[in-house]
Amino acid sequence: MDAMILSQNPPARKENHLGEEREACGMGSLHFEIGKKFTLTKTFAESDVYLFAGIIGDLFPAHVNEEYCKRMPYGTRLVHGCLTFSLCSTVSGMAGVDSGHDILAMGYDQVKFLKPVFFGDTITATYWITEVNEARRKTTGQCVMTNQRGETVLTCLHYMKVIDPVEEGKGP
Repeated sequence: MDAMILSQNPPARKENHLGEEREACGMGSLHFEIGKKFTLTKTFAESDVYLFAGIIGDLFPAHVNEEYCKRMPYGTRLVHGCLTFSLCSTVSGMAGVDSGHDILAMGYDQVKFLKPVFFGDTITATYWITEVNEARRKTTGQCVMTNQRGETVLTCLHYMKVIDPVEEGKGP
């Protein structure tokens, strides 16, 4: 009889932000593997920089004027620091997808731009969870970005919050 009751009440299931069905997490344990690494590699092209400059309105000559840059210490145009930094958002999201949880970025800390990034540089962003706070449903992660020469160009800490889908018919 107990088996029949259990089969009539399977574990609650919900869809995550990708539409994938999973067991509802509720206030249960978080499924993040501390230290598991996620990577994203991107080569920054001139078109990436010009599109980003147009979106944010930052047309400072260091990013868009090669002649101006020839007189500057680096001698060529630089990728916007915020464009490089934006890779952290994507690579940290991979940890959320891997865990099966829906997540929101809560902030960044100790952002350090250590070396310039130039047009044509290939940047690899590596992210891993360093701490999980079950009670507050938050994680802390580290993001490190390196160029094609293995030089570290950016580091930061990242904070995420696990959110649970709202039950249908109920508001946030």
